[in-house]
Amino acid sequence: MPAANPESRVSLCPHMRAPVSVPAVDSRPITQRLKEDNWDLHELAEHDRVPQAMVKGEMTRQGYVELLKQLWVVNRGLDAALVAARATTPVIADLVSDRQLQEQYLRADLEHFGVDLESIEASDAARAMLGHVETLSRTDAHALFGLHYVREGANNGNKFVAMKLRKAWGAEGESGFRYLDPYGKDQRPLWDAWKARLADYPLTEPEKDSVFIGARSMFEQIIALHRALEPLAIA
Repeated sequence: MPAANPESRVSLCPHMRAPVSVPAVDSRPITQRLKEDNWDLHELAEHDRVPQAMVKGEMTRQGYVELLKQLWVVNRGLDAALVAARATTPVIADLVSDRQLQEQYLRADLEHFGVDLESIEASDAARAMLGHVETLSRTDAHALFGLHYVREGANNGNKFVAMKLRKAWGAEGESGFRYLDPYGKDQRPLWDAWKARLADYPLTEPEKDSVFIGARSMFEQIIALHRALEPLAIA
């Protein structure tokens, strides 16, 4: 359940007779805020038709491939923006490793399914998402990091989704599921360690706000992408 907004402090401005309300600093670790105050969008994203078809093992292979195609388009752009932002944004340089970049996993999955990457055409929803990434890369790199936070956290649930699809299709091994399960047995310890580093990372309050805003926008963009893909991804 989302946490209530912290109470405001009241300070007295020396040039005014009436008290002035000053918003209190959110004392929660940024990771706690990201989890609690994005819970509404997290639940919406998780329970839409496309993710539910995946988690129930009802998505067809072709539907899955169509989803991977658009995710490859989007994540290739996000990876490039994050790599470029390492030079100017310490939290990205320190906390976004090459192993976390997701284009490589999507490429491997698509090649497994015999997809010619050069033939992939971006959907309107994917182009809109790329436009959002490009805007943030120019204006707010901390919000860009917020996009990455959501996709990195999604690996926790995606690992379970991969298991359900493997079972439904009688598939074995990691081939075709690298995007959903990039870290294998290391998923939980890697996530816990990474989240702890982020919780302790010295971000300013405006920077934390930007990360939070970026994270919310990522949920919104993913929801829009999934909904646009429903006719292709769900038989």
